[in-house]
This record gives sequence, C-alpha cells and structure tokens, in this order.
Amino acid sequence: MLNKMDNIKFLNRVLMIALVALLLTSHKNNLNAQKNSDKPNIILILADDLDADELNYTYNDFDTWATQTGAVKSGFSKGSRKVASGLLTPNIDKLAKEGVMLNRFYVTGSVCTPSRYVFLTGKYATKGVQLQELYPAGSYATLNWSPALLKSENNIAKVLKQNGYRTGIVGKWHNTPHNEVKSKKLTNKERKPDPTFEEFMKYKDKMASNYNAHMDFFKEGFGWDVVDRMQWGNSVVNLGWMAEGALNFIEQSKNVPFFLFLPLPVPHGQYHFSYNDVKQLNPRVSAAGVLDKIPTSLPSNEDLYRRLKENNIPEENAMATHMDDYVGVLIEKLETLGIRDNTLIIFTSDHGSRGKNSCYEGGARVPFIANWPGHFKPGTVINSLIASNDVAVTLAAVTNSKLPKEMAQDGFNFLPQLKGRSAPKGWRKHILIEAGNSKGVVTKSWKYIANRVSPEVEAKMKAAPRKVFWSGVDHHNYRTEKLYPGYWDADQLYHLDSDLYEQTNLVNTSENKQKVSEMKAMLRSYVSDLPHAFGEFSKK
Repeated sequence: MLNKMDNIKFLNRVLMIALVALLLTSHKNNLNAQKNSDKPNIILILADDLDADELNYTYNDFDTWATQTGAVKSGFSKGSRKVASGLLTPNIDKLAKEGVMLNRFYVTGSVCTPSRYVFLTGKYATKGVQLQELYPAGSYATLNWSPALLKSENNIAKVLKQNGYRTGIVGKWHNTPHNEVKSKKLTNKERKPDPTFEEFMKYKDKMASNYNAHMDFFKEGFGWDVVDRMQWGNSVVNLGWMAEGALNFIEQSKNVPFFLFLPLPVPHGQYHFSYNDVKQLNPRVSAAGVLDKIPTSLPSNEDLYRRLKENNIPEENAMATHMDDYVGVLIEKLETLGIRDNTLIIFTSDHGSRGKNSCYEGGARVPFIANWPGHFKPGTVINSLIASNDVAVTLAAVTNSKLPKEMAQDGFNFLPQLKGRSAPKGWRKHILIEAGNSKGVVTKSWKYIANRVSPEVEAKMKAAPRKVFWSGVDHHNYRTEKLYPGYWDADQLYHLDSDLYEQTNLVNTSENKQKVSEMKAMLRSYVSDLPHAFGEFSKK
C-alpha cells in the first residue's frame, strides 16, 4: 500500500514539474513573441523584368503603368506584344488587396545589376564603388551591368544583421564583382534557362563547379547568415528548388527576427518566352547541378495546369501562377508557424520590360506591394513619388535600425505613408532615373530625359548611325528604340498625364520652354551630387 502511495506522489510530482516547465516555456515564448514584435520579420521578393500586366491584380491598369498590353490596346503596338488575357495570381492579388499598393514607385536603375544594387544599398548606382573604379570621378560613366556590390560596402543585410536579425538570400544574384570568382565561363548554350536533362548532363559538372566557386566567395562579407539555392546571373530556372531554400530558412528562423531577400529569376521578360513554359522545365536541373530528387515544395505541374484549365487561363501564362504558388507557400509557412502577423512582405520587380535599361516609364515604373497584417490598412493606394533608394531607409525605420550615412542620404522613409498617413512635409517632388548614358527626372506630371555620351561613345554612334545605342553598344536595347519615337533625341520632354506611354516629345515646343528649363535645373541638382561627368549638367 505504501509503495502504491509513493508511486502516486511521485507521479504527481512529475506532473507538477512538467506543468511548471510548460508554463515557463509558454511565458518565454510570449516574451520572445513580444520582443520580436518590435523587430518584425521582413521578406523582400524581387521579381525579374515583371510588368504590371503580368499580374492579375494590375493587368488592366493601363493608365497607371505603361505596359506592353496597354501599349497595344492604346494603338502603340510597334515593338510591343501584349500579355495573353487571363492570369491566375491569387496569392499576390491577396497581398495587394489586403495591403498597400504604390502606384508611383520607380527603380532608379532600370536594368538588373544597378537596380538590385540600389535596393540593397539605398544609393544611386552611379555612386557605387566599383563604378568609380571603372570610371574615375569626373569622367563619363556608362551605367549598364554595373556596379557590382563589394564586400567593403554597406548594405541593408549588414545593417539588419547588426541589429539582431538573421539574414538570408535565395535566388538570382547579378552583382558579383568582375574577376573575383575563379569559375569557368559558360557558353550561351550552357546558360540556357530551360535545358533538357540530356543537354544539361553535358556540362553539369562545370555548372556545379561554378556554383560552388561563387558560393565560397559569396557566403562571407556581404552580411548574409544563410546563402542558399542561388542562380549566378541568368541561367537555369528552377523555382521549386529555390522555394525549398526559402522555406528552410523560414523554418530555421521562426524564433528570431529575420530578413529574407528573394530575388526571383522569373519571368525575365514576357511569359510567352520559351523558358517560362513551366512544363518544359526539368525539375532535376538546377544552377547547382543535377538534383538528387525532384523538389516538392510547389504544386505539381499536373495540379498547376489543372487549375489553369479550370479557370480558363491560357497555358502561355503558366509561369505567372507558378510564381504565385511560390509566394503562396511562403505565406502558408508563415501562417503554420504562427508568425504571419509579425512579417512584412514586399513584392515588387527590379524593373519593367517595356523600356528596360532606359529612363522610360515602361522600364522604371513598377508595381510595389507591401503587406503587414495589423499595421497597414487593406486596400491602401499611395500615389507619392517613391523610389528604390527609399527601400533601405524604410526597412531601417521598420526595424529601428541605424543606417550608415551613405545609405541614408539618397532615400526617404515612406513607412508613415504605408501606415496611412499623408506624405510628410518636404517629401520629394521629383526622382532621378539612370540608365546607360541617359538620365531622367520625373515629377508628378512630367518627365525629362537627357542623353549625354563621352567623346568615345559619340564617335561610335556617328560611325554606326542608329545602330549603336545611347548605352554605347549595338545590342541589349530591348526594342526600346522601336517602342519610343523620341528615343534618338538627345533631349526629351513628356507630359505623363496625357502621354503615359511617352510617344510625343515636347522638348522643342515653344509653350514648354520654361518647363524644360525647370526640369534641367532639377537634373543639374542631382548630377552635382554624383561623382561622374554628364555633359553640361556637371559644369559649375
């Protein structure tokens, strides 16, 4: 009888200890949750070349964004091809409906490398250290696929890491310094985004070797705790493989504040391009080589195409839904872990395609969605002029982080506007856009573009009239010279309220002389703060 009573007492004692431990754990978790609420998680998703007509939510907003489809519907079809009607992007749509949409968001560098540099550093791309090494201060600088992001430079990942964040990157990287990585150069065939398994087997070892070389270089010195599932430049598309990396990072970071940067490799142009044909992409082929098993993080192709058929969506737009599924599994993971309400999700694009690598609206103005449950009013639309330079400043404000001076001087904090307040007094009246040897200034209603080249580029353009572009080369102009009638004019002025698609250059009209002078003065004020020469704008 005594033994039985002792056993009961022992069991009661064990239960009491377990209950106390459970209460203490719960209390600790609550404290952690409270602590983390002051440092929300951040997921920044950067699509590649995405136009507003490539999302269902913004497809028909032809008067807000100068899209390919809008150009065709407006009669400016030369050089344009509209997106097939019908898109299935419910997860991204929901982010927008339940979050904030920025209608006047501009990337200040409208091709992949400078755009990504600006997002991460908050600085104008022409201030990049590498660009000043390539083009000494005071000389002309061509801003194409530069600057690289150097280990010596500050960026938002380093800032957040210093503030207690776990930082991670999964996706496409286009900012590796030249000659810093010892890798074998891939041929055009070996950089193919959609190789068959048989094609890939011929150079899989080379691909894997290059991947590892880049990973060894990139893992240290850039501020990332985790670097995973990367694509170095343009190569193999495998969104399922990348999604696995993103989900792993979120799972591993569930108890600490985290910053996850997800630069996608898609759509990288229009959905009708062959490498956006999802069913043709081999799931075992990746930028890291041949995978041991097929990724299962995203819905199967069978499920994807079943949903397209049920919703009468053309198969041409399958990549839109595939990309949306990627966003969907991230949200589902956050909800499962109970951290969705403490996570700010941003979805935007590095630039558009209709004017890529130019100062035109179709390349520089892109949708920007921000969603943070309980902090941003659903359905909010912001029409303030906001730029990619502002993202680092705003993320620092969201996380109560202190930015180094050089990261803060070119940007504005738009967190108050995200929270529903009016633009603060002194908010910017204009934005600088840079591309190649072109610079543009955009205001609420007007755009001025100046093309100024070095004597060397000028000689090349004269030797090959209308073949060498303002960028100084005879390639990678993305049909821009066909899309915009005033492309070859050194000076251009557009009234965006009546000419969003920038078809009529007003620079030489008598009634706009004063406006031209005003816009030139704005550009001169920007150039005076930049390191390189730019025609008469850099003269004192």
